Amino acid sequence: MATLGPMPPHGVIDDFLPDAERLALLTWAVGEQSAFKPAKVFTGEGGRQQRINPDSRRALRHPGLGPFESLMRTRLLARLPQIMAAAGYNGPEPRSIEFELNAYGEGAHFAPHIDIPLGPRRRATDERKGEDRFVSAIYYFFDEPKGFSGGALRLYRFGADPSSCGKADSIVFEPIQNRLVAFPSWARHAVETVSCKSGEFRHHRFALNCWFCRKLSG
Repeated sequence: MATLGPMPPHGVIDDFLPDAERLALLTWAVGEQSAFKPAKVFTGEGGRQQRINPDSRRALRHPGLGPFESLMRTRLLARLPQIMAAAGYNGPEPRSIEFELNAYGEGAHFAPHIDIPLGPRRRATDERKGEDRFVSAIYYFFDEPKGFSGGALRLYRFGADPSSCGKADSIVFEPIQNRLVAFPSWARHAVETVSCKSGEFRHHRFALNCWFCRKLSG
């Protein structure tokens, strides 16, 4: 039996955006429905390719934040010490922030994974050349009344096998309105299956992935 490590550092910031900014972001995201495409997963040696694999990840992905990128960057940097402390990081400040907006509808999920590829010659997940992700922060927002259920984020203890570990070896974060959850990018986590019976895009579970990136060593 593998020796289990501690639970990854993690933290939650509720009421992350003022209501007016959150509602404006939601309105924009819903209006961007046609720009969302099926999300991909890393594959191949060192994650150097990506492909659609609905068994592993079923979600819709938007490549950026459009007019809200500057606003979100400002809000994240204003909480930077709190976010870094939550993720257990005390190194140099990040050089950039990478964004990915996801929408989870009926049956959407993301199997256990980490946010950086592994293996020989692994590809750096850089926002700018020479960088790599080191802290992941996920921001949740959605229409009200809430039109979905499920979709909790499950964070696993270091060394735990998601296929066989017990409840004590993971922690669950519900996708609460206006919540930000932070943890190390190399911590294994999953998105549990979403139910969205209406099928309407505005009722989806929206999650903004915010990856803090630093310069690679060496």
